[in-house]
Amino acid sequence: MKHYLWLLLLLLSSGFCANAQTSSVKGSISDTLNHLELENASVAVLRAKDSVLVKHTRSNKDGKFEIAGLAPGDYVAMITMPTYADYFDKVVLEENKPFDLGTVSLTLRSRLLEEVFVKQTIAAIRMKGDTIEFKADSFRVREGASVEEMLRKLPGLQVDKDGNVTAHGTRVEKVLVDGEEFFGNDPTMATKNLQADAIDKVQVFDKKSDQAAFSGIDDGTSIKTINLTMKEDKKKGYFGKIELAGGPENRWNNNVMLNSFKAKKKLSLYGIMSSTGKTGLNWEESEKFGGQSNMQYDADGGYFYSSGGGDEFDSYGSFFGQGIPTSWSAGTHYSDKLNGDKQSINGSYRYNKLNTEGGGNTIAQSILPGRQFINREQREFFNTRQRHAANGTYEWQIDSFTSLKIIANGFTGTNNSFSTFISSTTSGNGAMLNNSNRFTSSIGNNNSLNSNALLRRRFKKAGRTISLTIDQQYRQNDNEGNLLSINRFFNENGGGIRNVDTVDQQKMNNIINKGFFTRVAYTEPVVKNLFVEIGAGVRHSNSEARRLSYDKSFNGKYDILNDTFSNHFDFNVLTSSGGMMWRYNSKKVNVSGGGDVAFSNFKQQDVLHDSMYRYQFRNFFPRGQFQYKFNANSRFNINYNGNTRQPTIEQIQPIRDNTNPLNIALGNPDLRQEFRHVFNFNFNSYKVLQQRGIHTYGSYSFISNAISVSETTATSGDSIGRRTYQFVNLNGNYNGNAGGGYNMKLKKIDLNMSIGFSLNVNHNNSIVNGRPNVTDNKAYGLNFSLYKFKEKKYDVQYYGNVRFNTATSSINRNIETDYITQFHNFSLNITLPYKFEINTNAEINLRQRTATFNQNNNVVLLNGHIGRKLFKHDKGLIRLQAFDILDQNRGFNRIINTNMVREDTYQNLRRYFLLSFVWNFSKSPAGMAPGN
Repeated sequence: MKHYLWLLLLLLSSGFCANAQTSSVKGSISDTLNHLELENASVAVLRAKDSVLVKHTRSNKDGKFEIAGLAPGDYVAMITMPTYADYFDKVVLEENKPFDLGTVSLTLRSRLLEEVFVKQTIAAIRMKGDTIEFKADSFRVREGASVEEMLRKLPGLQVDKDGNVTAHGTRVEKVLVDGEEFFGNDPTMATKNLQADAIDKVQVFDKKSDQAAFSGIDDGTSIKTINLTMKEDKKKGYFGKIELAGGPENRWNNNVMLNSFKAKKKLSLYGIMSSTGKTGLNWEESEKFGGQSNMQYDADGGYFYSSGGGDEFDSYGSFFGQGIPTSWSAGTHYSDKLNGDKQSINGSYRYNKLNTEGGGNTIAQSILPGRQFINREQREFFNTRQRHAANGTYEWQIDSFTSLKIIANGFTGTNNSFSTFISSTTSGNGAMLNNSNRFTSSIGNNNSLNSNALLRRRFKKAGRTISLTIDQQYRQNDNEGNLLSINRFFNENGGGIRNVDTVDQQKMNNIINKGFFTRVAYTEPVVKNLFVEIGAGVRHSNSEARRLSYDKSFNGKYDILNDTFSNHFDFNVLTSSGGMMWRYNSKKVNVSGGGDVAFSNFKQQDVLHDSMYRYQFRNFFPRGQFQYKFNANSRFNINYNGNTRQPTIEQIQPIRDNTNPLNIALGNPDLRQEFRHVFNFNFNSYKVLQQRGIHTYGSYSFISNAISVSETTATSGDSIGRRTYQFVNLNGNYNGNAGGGYNMKLKKIDLNMSIGFSLNVNHNNSIVNGRPNVTDNKAYGLNFSLYKFKEKKYDVQYYGNVRFNTATSSINRNIETDYITQFHNFSLNITLPYKFEINTNAEINLRQRTATFNQNNNVVLLNGHIGRKLFKHDKGLIRLQAFDILDQNRGFNRIINTNMVREDTYQNLRRYFLLSFVWNFSKSPAGMAPGN
């Protein structure tokens, strides 16, 4: 009896184990040459530790297969078929989580033997679902090469002169190291500073949104991502880079970076001191500097940058991208995984100091009804900024169904600026209308703190999830400055001074922006491949601005409040929203549609003048998306999104801003939000083995109740040439852009080439001197590039772009602005005997002159260096660099908007020479040098 009882218990336990084995492996098999699904291919799952066969099956007539009932653990998937090369892949199974190999492409053995070069390339590339994986060691680069140099050799990847990576026609927005961010969100930090010999695999894929990765429901949102997996022996020990460089005229560039890895613990340190590395900060670099970008469309379809939370007085003395910078920066980054990888921490700290000194000139053509004015300005400035910034992320996988993620970042900084302006306005026939001498200064500080918490839970039923998001934002800018301006206005016929206006004021500006947002979202599977998402949220934002101007009294102190140019304004918005999205996901088709309904309550309070504005809006935000996947590397996507843009506190605050007394801004408390209808499409297709691809994209948006500009320029009287402007709501604005390209590799001559085009159209409405005005801007462009690399011989690259621009304004169609711009870049690197190398780089900018802008702004920027490799494995380098050999470098920018065409030229770093020493150092635990 006892024997039967034991046998019964054994059978029951065996049945229980069988029921628990719910993991599976699935995928599909195709031919790389003819793209045919392969039937009856043998698929086996082997136990990784001893290669024992666990289960076996064959692919069906569609090339698909699935092996179910596998226990969690490590396996090897083996796929074989007569006349084809065998395929092996590592498989790690988790409980209740199927493993999808995606489309496995088999290659004919005859083809492998036919072309040795193709054989090596194929062996180095593996398709895993929608991920393309490159074996790094299969693409040889020089000793001591960076990851950036290695990426240039991978099929389908292009790297431009600034280190930006394009994969299969799409810009790479994120580079991860072992699945985690490396020193924040700057992709080039990893590619420029990690060494190629430390990388095991390079994975290229479209990273889904966090919500899609969590719920398993593809929402169509993704960004092109590269993940660098490091070799196991490189995860211990350390590696880094030191560069020391100096030259005449106080030019220097020194930096050091140290990376230490031990298991899953990573520590990185860096420091930079430079008077040469940058010509200034653009908006993207400013964000990396520790701040937050506030890039927006302006009323004319272009962009404007609002720094310091919109403090116009502070930003007026700051000229991003201009001048000669001197910078100091340092930072540290730490990450670790704890408690069996259930918890992870990731944080960094950065310090930056930037001094910028420079000057520039501006010529602006103001198109008015029946006439035109020409404005000229000269300026000199000095800015200094300091900032301490920190960010951190904490993730906790509470259990297999619940997770918590907390992100926080903040900074504190100071700024100090001084600027001098000399400007004048003339009529179309050259008669002097006004001139101005203006001096500004500003000193202040700014602080920011943002945090986000995301709590998620998924259920046993696939696709059923619930999540809670809480988001907080805070930013403060406090600035004190002075404005002194002497403005002279002449008689219209040029017959002497008619009026002199002097402004001598102290400015006290304090702006605080606060926000809080919370949202709950629930997803539920309805039928196979169909899901519904229901969400609701509340958002509260508050902006408070004190902008006070004081005139000088008889005692010499600034203690007389100027009511005209002072205001204390409070802007509150409370929004509650709810909505529903339906999503259909299949292997090839992804469709979604739905939207949110939002109820917004606005309260605007003019504290200084004791007045209140209240109004409400009810909005519907429709969204739709369609995506079709032809295969793993070809897809088409089209989507629509409806959204609003709220007016900023600077646009609505009822105050006259005389920071520039010849261009005075007026607040408009009656300004309302605008609604944008945005359509986008893109198509990408890339053939990995053939190394050729094509991509196209397009976008069109039209705006209801657009936030546009109404401006008035005095054409006579005591303030002739003075411009006042105010933001107003208008209809009829639309913007569109399109482009595309084709890239391929000519294998016989080992040459990469690409060709592309672009088209931009902007149609914008405004009001000029009381009359409706329509401005049409159009730009058409063509680009072409070539790249060829021969190991230990040479590296040559060319990129060219030609762009035709045209602009017209309806108030004066007799004035039309047409011009062509060209950009050409050529670089050549030659490796010589005895470890010498020569590099040259030429940037050619050609800008066609116009009737108004008749100065020669063509620039040929020629750079070069000669160097010699040092040490074992070429880890060291000593070189002599020459920048701007022809001494032609200068900044240039031409902008067209509403009724104005403006050309800026400004001071940039000119010719200099550097003698530099570079050392890439590393050490692994076993003491082996890299490459051995």
